[in-house]
Amino acid sequence: MIRKTIENFLDSDTKTIGLILGLLGICGCIAVYNAKIYDSNPFYFVLRQFLWVLIGLIIYFTASRINFKFYKKNIIFIIAIFWIPLIAVSFFGEKVNGMNGWFILSHNPLPIYVQPAELAKPAYILFLCWLCCKIKNHFKKFIYLSIGCISWILPIVIEPDFGTTLIYFAGFIIVLWLCGGKKRYFIFIFILALLASLTIMFLKPYVLRRFMGYLFPLHDPYGSGWHIMQFRYAMARGGLEGTGLGKAIWSSTYLPLSHTDSIFSSLTESLGLIGIIPILISFVLLIYLTFSLALQAKSRFVALFACSLVSVVVFQAFLHISVNVGFFPPTGITFPLVSYGGSSLIATMLGFGILLSAVNSEKTKN
Repeated sequence: MIRKTIENFLDSDTKTIGLILGLLGICGCIAVYNAKIYDSNPFYFVLRQFLWVLIGLIIYFTASRINFKFYKKNIIFIIAIFWIPLIAVSFFGEKVNGMNGWFILSHNPLPIYVQPAELAKPAYILFLCWLCCKIKNHFKKFIYLSIGCISWILPIVIEPDFGTTLIYFAGFIIVLWLCGGKKRYFIFIFILALLASLTIMFLKPYVLRRFMGYLFPLHDPYGSGWHIMQFRYAMARGGLEGTGLGKAIWSSTYLPLSHTDSIFSSLTESLGLIGIIPILISFVLLIYLTFSLALQAKSRFVALFACSLVSVVVFQAFLHISVNVGFFPPTGITFPLVSYGGSSLIATMLGFGILLSAVNSEKTKN
């Protein structure tokens, strides 16, 4: 009886995935409030985040109801809609936290910030999957995917936003791997990526300082090692059971960007390791549901897009957690659906909406 109930629940794909996305969004609102509770106006952030969750869910359900033929037929137009702002923001965008990657649509009374690099992620993955399915020759596929990847990554590097660049690069690797890319291609990519990383460290000394601060945080605990040390203190304070919601004192006082880049540490301080597990299970469930849908798909394009999209989202979540637990240098990567910010949340909802539209198109064929 219980098994049948679970199976029936999991079969309602759109509702189940929408429910998980919505619950993660609500968890994000709670996490943002928890991180900002000692600010002068903590409700400002949580109410804005709640509004983005509602808008994101509307976009998710709307995108899932649009016939996937529309996306396939207008893919060039969709790509242009998201790629052009990515180029334009370098020239006409506003600088926030040292990065020229934002359009500020309004300042007062309600500031609205739009980050094209975040919004473009679903279109980027859709574009790579489309290229992969359109080109049959393996070498040509590798070349065209590489050119496509560079055309999207280069504007983000110019901003500069190296954290988001890493996510886009991971998307390229994931699509190429799922397409059956040859081992020699990945060796070549690894060598180029290593050379590019060393070049960036040479040209951008703050990147090297951040990396050295990650390796040896105690050498400069009040400078380059500050972020790493605060991660450790916040999570150590949370332990297994946490200090309780609303009691993230260390995160609110010392942890930089506790509502965005450091939200996992902030949540762990309050909820502890045990309390954070349901959020991790939610992402695992998203992988399971999406890959199950992909295995049922008869279209290679649909299966590839479904697997690639969820893999990129989960990779970003994994990278955010890895940074917060000290396994990876600070990158400025947000926690999908949980961190504060409308651009990232809406992009994730839109991506899953298109994914469900693709899967539903397979069902209507049958």
